[in-house]
Amino acid sequence: MPELNSSEINEITILCKIIDNFGDIGVVYRLCRSLTDINSSIKLNLVVNDLEVFKKIAGEINPSLGFQTYRGWNIFDWNNADACRKYFQKNIPAVILQTFQCGLPDWLDELIYGEDFSSSGKLCRILNIEYLTAEKWAEDFHLLRGGSRSKNVRKYFFMPGFTGKTGGLILDKAFLSALTDKNYRKDRLKELTETVPLSDEEFRILVFSYPKNFTFFFNAVSSFTERDRKKVHVYVASGAGLESFKKTEKEFKEKKFAVDYLPYLSQEVWDAFLCSMDFLFIRGEDSFARAALTGIPFLWNIYQQDEEFQLVKLKAFHDLLNCPATDEIAWLYNRNFDVKCCPEAVDAWGNISGCKNEEEAQEKMEECLKEILFNLDEIRPAFKDFAAKTLNLGNLSEKMLDFLVLIK
Repeated sequence: MPELNSSEINEITILCKIIDNFGDIGVVYRLCRSLTDINSSIKLNLVVNDLEVFKKIAGEINPSLGFQTYRGWNIFDWNNADACRKYFQKNIPAVILQTFQCGLPDWLDELIYGEDFSSSGKLCRILNIEYLTAEKWAEDFHLLRGGSRSKNVRKYFFMPGFTGKTGGLILDKAFLSALTDKNYRKDRLKELTETVPLSDEEFRILVFSYPKNFTFFFNAVSSFTERDRKKVHVYVASGAGLESFKKTEKEFKEKKFAVDYLPYLSQEVWDAFLCSMDFLFIRGEDSFARAALTGIPFLWNIYQQDEEFQLVKLKAFHDLLNCPATDEIAWLYNRNFDVKCCPEAVDAWGNISGCKNEEEAQEKMEECLKEILFNLDEIRPAFKDFAAKTLNLGNLSEKMLDFLVLIK
């Protein structure tokens, strides 16, 4: 871990424009906690465009304030230019972490590219922290210098990832405790388990997805409970996919497993809950990264792009995961049959499935999911191995600080 001797790097400004519900702010909130874990003397300024969403995972946040302090950090409302200018005119950032291609607020762009700062001789370092991907280009872009309109502003790309040629993933202390310490998990979950039962005697599945038809899920999990005589408990997280799960549930009058709907959870409680599961249906930038680190078998519901281009990103991850038993269901779970696939996705996956519509896909996904659940002992090693390799890459936050002190 670098010693931040330069006063210029004792303060870091982090920008977050929330697009995908909790995924963006989840990563940024975790990054802040990780940086504080490493060096509590670093002053953090967090600029967020939607404090209402932030409050869902950090309950003490007050969305009505243009400026507030939380956990020792300065929290600014991106949209409150007056409150932001009041602080940053006197404290022009020496380090900016620009997350997920969010751009700069107009008021900040004016400050760092204005004449006063350009003639000051001071330096502003901007790291563009990109979306997590297993695609090969991430290695090429990692630490690549970007263009700038001023010699006083130095820009670089910083890529999270799953290989040693990327920045790895954020490894904050709370998550690592949830991952490795069963007693820590129980302590974190005490309040939740008073209203949402959580038993070691049950097989536990977490569903956190975009809107889907879950017919395949209900059929497959019911078969799993019958054949293996498992007590299965399904937990459905709040968010975009909640109503579609409830809609499918209404169609199944006599399901053979328990279902509970989760309230919004703090990030630390969410981590403990996720690490207590036996199988995951996961979405979102932050939750996907956590799932990849747990070693728990999971299916990733990736954010849909035009012409199904997200399937290229999905294939890159599955190539690294190397668990063929999950490939076809991953493809089908993320397909929208109302949209024609781009050639890149078709080339990447080849003839992964013969399904040509949603009805055929539902039947095949049911078959695939039953095969996975019936043979979990054969599937778990691939996920555990992937998680171990990713953990061994080290902490993205430490690597980022190491790099920042090198920018002169």
